[in-house]
Amino acid sequence: MPGPRLIQDDRDAHYRPTRRTIADGLARLELELGSRPETGRCYLRSGSARFAAIWYRPTEGDGIVITYPWSKGCWARTAAGTEIYLSLNELDGAVLDEDGNVFLDDGRSIHALEFDVLPPPREFTDLEHAIVLLTVQFLKAETTCFRCVVPEVGYWAVDYSRVPELSVHNVKELARHIDAHIGNLPRGVGDAPLGPVSLAKIRSTLALAGIRKVRGRKPKMAA
Repeated sequence: MPGPRLIQDDRDAHYRPTRRTIADGLARLELELGSRPETGRCYLRSGSARFAAIWYRPTEGDGIVITYPWSKGCWARTAAGTEIYLSLNELDGAVLDEDGNVFLDDGRSIHALEFDVLPPPREFTDLEHAIVLLTVQFLKAETTCFRCVVPEVGYWAVDYSRVPELSVHNVKELARHIDAHIGNLPRGVGDAPLGPVSLAKIRSTLALAGIRKVRGRKPKMAA
């Protein structure tokens, strides 16, 4: 199937969440489509990740994936009006309607869903995100630090809570890997490719992300 468009503007310039509720995500989707989405074409995905995404799958054309900020879980109300708290795993595969009602895989129906958003450790720039992502790849730590939200279309994200488990033994070798691959990373529409990165910037980003720098020849996971 055609690859979906990713809408990842889930935080503003001050890193405050731009959306917390299902209604927020559906409003963003309606803005993208220019009309209300087709009934039965919106799904929630979370999988093993710490955030959720709305996946719009039209009958024709490309889909759209709209992400939410990293969250601990979510609040919602049942059909009887009782407030409940759900884990993100319970949302995976749920179907949404255009009014924001959520139909879970276990048969329950909920509404007024709002995510319990985690505070970010700090704001990472696009360049710093790219350095961390390429460091994870360099260390072959994808199974530890990557989380798949929409496996059908290969949508993965870095789990920053696991990144401090990493250590780098050769920053210069890492820098060569970053410079070789950073220009090929996907960018937003109209954004120029990222260019070469200084060794000082790589070292400062590793420190901000909590990745240890230790002596040695081979990169490895921290014990």
